[in-house]
Amino acid sequence: MINTDRMWDRWGQLDPYFGVLADPRFSRSQLQDHRSIFFESGRAQVDAMLSVFEAHFGPLARGSALDHGCGVGRLTLPLAKEFTQVVGVDVSPAMLAEAEVNCDANAALNVDLALADDHLSNVRGRFDFVNSAMVLQHVPVARGMRLIDALVSRVAPGGGFHLHLSTRTDRRRSRALWWASANVPGVKVAQNVLAGRAWNAPAMQMNNYSLSRVIDLLSAKGVGQLLVKSETHGKFLTISLFGRVP
Repeated sequence: MINTDRMWDRWGQLDPYFGVLADPRFSRSQLQDHRSIFFESGRAQVDAMLSVFEAHFGPLARGSALDHGCGVGRLTLPLAKEFTQVVGVDVSPAMLAEAEVNCDANAALNVDLALADDHLSNVRGRFDFVNSAMVLQHVPVARGMRLIDALVSRVAPGGGFHLHLSTRTDRRRSRALWWASANVPGVKVAQNVLAGRAWNAPAMQMNNYSLSRVIDLLSAKGVGQLLVKSETHGKFLTISLFGRVP
């Protein structure tokens, strides 16, 4: 069984920006030429995310935000320009160290960083906006459902959230190949070499969530209105769930 937290921390140590956005431009060897594009993509994503939320649910208080799975700060930094206080959490100490460097470089004094766990034990208080983007699909579903519960519990009354997750992967043959790469020694090494990556680059697990189960959980927490947007990321169908806590 793959330890996804350890896998993510390995990405943080070996190639953190590629781990956040799996694009060759953001690999360690090419990042210097494309660093601004990486962070501009975060700015554009936050702008779009907040615009979509407010177009559907109305104005959003901008006091505090929580960025779950903050990585190197791609979304945390633009959130810090929109909210008075931002907390970024991640399971990877290596990612958090890089995020701290980026916050210092951008004088983001209103950002606090903390180590994440399934219960958000290191997070205090509630937030006007809670975001988890491109994170939950890399977490086994049983853990992810606990995280969704914890994330929505951190939304202040009247506040909003954005949850991004995968609902379907590619065909069974590709899923079998993923299983082999995760469980059969040598398969992942061969895949890395063929793809031109470092031989020891970690796997990047993808997990599918049942939309009905997620909606049941949110309904039990009093969230009766949701906006659902679907997107295709490579071979994966993902959804963004926006909601406001009553």
